[in-house]
Amino acid sequence: MTKYVLSIDGGGVRGLASATFLSELDKSLPKKISKSFDLIVGTSTGGIIALAISILKTEGEDLINIYSRENLKEIFSPLRYRILGSKYAGKSKRKIFENYFKGETLSSAEVPIIITAFDLEKRRIKMFKSWSEGYLPARRVAAATSAAPTYFPAESIEGQWYLDGAVSTNNPVLIAYAEAKKLWPEEEIKILSIGTGYNSRRLDGRRARKWGSLAWLNAGIIQILMESNIEHVIALSLFEHNYLRIDSELLGIKSSFDNTSKRNLESIKTLGETWWKDLGKQTLEFIT
Repeated sequence: MTKYVLSIDGGGVRGLASATFLSELDKSLPKKISKSFDLIVGTSTGGIIALAISILKTEGEDLINIYSRENLKEIFSPLRYRILGSKYAGKSKRKIFENYFKGETLSSAEVPIIITAFDLEKRRIKMFKSWSEGYLPARRVAAATSAAPTYFPAESIEGQWYLDGAVSTNNPVLIAYAEAKKLWPEEEIKILSIGTGYNSRRLDGRRARKWGSLAWLNAGIIQILMESNIEHVIALSLFEHNYLRIDSELLGIKSSFDNTSKRNLESIKTLGETWWKDLGKQTLEFIT
C-alpha cells in the first residue's frame, strides 16, 4: 500500500507561498489535507505549517491566515541591534505560537509529524517526532524549529538548546523519505515536496573574495547556506516518479526571511497561486 509524505521547506515569510499552494490543494482534495498524507515533515516555517495542519487541523484559507501581515509584523518585532544579539527578541514570536497552539502537545497530531531543529550541544539535526515525543508542547517545538540564527535567539526545550532546523537542512525531503522507510519498510513511498522559492541572484565573485564577516552577513550568507538545492537534486535522482517538487525562482520577491511589506507579501501569495495554476492538476494526480 502506497504511503504519502508531505515535506515542507523553511523560508520565513515565504512560507506564505507554501501555505497558499496547500490551501488550494486542500480545497481540491476529496478529503481534508490532514487525512491525505501518512506523514508530514517540516523545517522552520514549514514546521509551523506541519504543526498547524496536523495538530490544529488547519485547512483552506485558515492556512493562509497564519501568514497574515498582522501575525508576521508581530513575529518580526521589535527590532534589536544586531551587534548585541539576534535581530529580533523572539518574545513576540513565542506569544503568537502560544495563542495558536495553547496547551496542545505533539500527541494531538492527527497525522504523524516530524519537526526538525538543530541541536547546538550535539551539533546535529534534531527530529521532534509526534509518536515518540508526544508530551512536548507544540508551541515550544514551533519556536525551536523557527529560531533562525541572527534573526532569533536559540530556544530551550528540556534543557537542550536548539536553532532553526534549516541550519542543517532547509529542505527535509531526504529526512522525510528515510523516516518513512523506517515506519513502512515494505511500502512504496511517494513524496510531495513544497518549497518557498529560491533566489538566483548572482553574486560578484571579485567583490566577494574581499568580504569579511559583516559584508557576508549583509549579503545574506545565512540564507545562502540555508537554501542549498542539493536535497532536491538527490531526491530527483533517487525517487524519480515517486517524487514531486513544487518550487520556482523568486521573481519580484525579496528573498529575505523577514520582509513583511504589503507588496512583498502580495507577491509571495501570488507565487503560491501560480504554483497551483501550473502544477495543481499534476499534484492531485500524484497524490490521488
